[in-house]
Amino acid sequence: MNNNVQQLNQRVNELEELNCLAQVLGGTTSVAETLDAIIRCSLTLCSAERGAVVLFEGGSETGVHTIVRNNAPSIQPIDHKLNMIVGGIVLRTKQSFLTNDVLEAAGYNNPPESLLILGPSVAVPLASEGKIIGMIHHVNSRGGKLFSTNDVRVAEIVANMASQFIVRAKVHESLRKDIQNLRDSLAKEQHTHPLIGESEPMQKVRADIALVAPSSANVLIIGETGTGKELTARAIHNESPRSLKPFIAVNCAAIPADLFESELFGHERGAFTGANSMVKGKFELADGGTLFLDEIAEMPLGLQPKLLRVLEEKKFSRVGASEQICVDVRVLAASSKDLAEAAAAGEFRDALFHRLNVVPIVLPPLRERKGDIPLLAQSMIQELSSGLKKFESDALELLSVRQWRGNVRELRNAVERISIFVQKKTVTAEDIRALGLHMDGIGPARLVSALREAIFSEQPGENVSEIVEKELLKIALAECAGNISHAARLIGIERMAFQRRMEKFGIEKSGERESVEKRSASV
Repeated sequence: MNNNVQQLNQRVNELEELNCLAQVLGGTTSVAETLDAIIRCSLTLCSAERGAVVLFEGGSETGVHTIVRNNAPSIQPIDHKLNMIVGGIVLRTKQSFLTNDVLEAAGYNNPPESLLILGPSVAVPLASEGKIIGMIHHVNSRGGKLFSTNDVRVAEIVANMASQFIVRAKVHESLRKDIQNLRDSLAKEQHTHPLIGESEPMQKVRADIALVAPSSANVLIIGETGTGKELTARAIHNESPRSLKPFIAVNCAAIPADLFESELFGHERGAFTGANSMVKGKFELADGGTLFLDEIAEMPLGLQPKLLRVLEEKKFSRVGASEQICVDVRVLAASSKDLAEAAAAGEFRDALFHRLNVVPIVLPPLRERKGDIPLLAQSMIQELSSGLKKFESDALELLSVRQWRGNVRELRNAVERISIFVQKKTVTAEDIRALGLHMDGIGPARLVSALREAIFSEQPGENVSEIVEKELLKIALAECAGNISHAARLIGIERMAFQRRMEKFGIEKSGERESVEKRSASV
């Protein structure tokens, strides 16, 4: 009865160990990690002192990948030559190998003295689609445990289960290598970055990128919304020694405060409600590469000291874990707010600001580099239309006088709309006016100047408020090339109301348009 209970307990332990192995193998795609899990499990199940798992190269006994493990540090590991001799036997016979004297059975002549202690051995093949791809090999010392046919059976079960995971891991590694080769090819082509512009401010930005990219210094990119902060960060990454490693971008303004720590540092299973599995954070995913923190001013104050600590110590813990994870990550941060002012007001940690602001790069708004608008617009429409469309010079002039308060992003949105709705290969100013994209509101200085000229040109006794209203209608019509709907929208009234005012002041769309445009041009 006791013997039956003992055997039952042994079977239960074997099943638990195999289940644990299956879970570990299911969570890894690395060949080294897969082989390591296999040998550790089989050592336990076979009560072996020392073991090795060997993968064969091209169907021969030449080992392409070998991992050797011992149950105790003081134990002499299996000799590589012995592994290859036994591997050759397994490969030729395509059967498991079992002996009480491995040196004699393998025909190992003149072994080193350190190997004379070896005796019992068991080796089983790893097979996939009828081909032997490797073996699991265990050896004990003379006088130690003798391996049995039950040990052979257990090792074969491990081998049969493990083979499919080894093949899967090799496929994943091959794919990763292919991806790396593609990245290498792309990196060779990425000698330039997509920051278009020949203006003095943009030349300075490119010069700053060239200077800072080779270093590992933290960079703070400052600029209004839509000026190209992420493009700048990517340019720094692409021109840095980290270009073949990950570039991970995080929009701090889009993350709920209670999820921020998990997003950056990851979490363990069960760390909080809904954490059903372990998740790596952005820092871990960016290891070896670059982490871009956009709109860093939106990061919760309570989390900022943790970020500062990671920047200084290069290590952190996942939420719900105590183990420290070391990372090599370069941090690039960006903000559309003045972080110096925010730090002075207590809205941003002063120490973190100085840590991030090692090298500041200031991006100019589009209104300060209007000369770049034609280059940008022409490049954008070529890209968006696959090279089929371009702008006429009058269209580029019209786009250049707009304010573009949303900067390059707003310009790109407008060009994308043009590329969709204008079906001609060459886009003119009239095409842009028809879409209403030239409207930018009436600038205060221009309006004051136009109204001043209108008022003082009228005869004394005229109603000044009516003069102002009439001139406003004329300017709006001029801005919108005579399109009443667009003009009404520009000054914020209904189309019918605009038409009634035109009738009231005797403004004609035709006839008045030329004089209005001349007056607007003189202003």
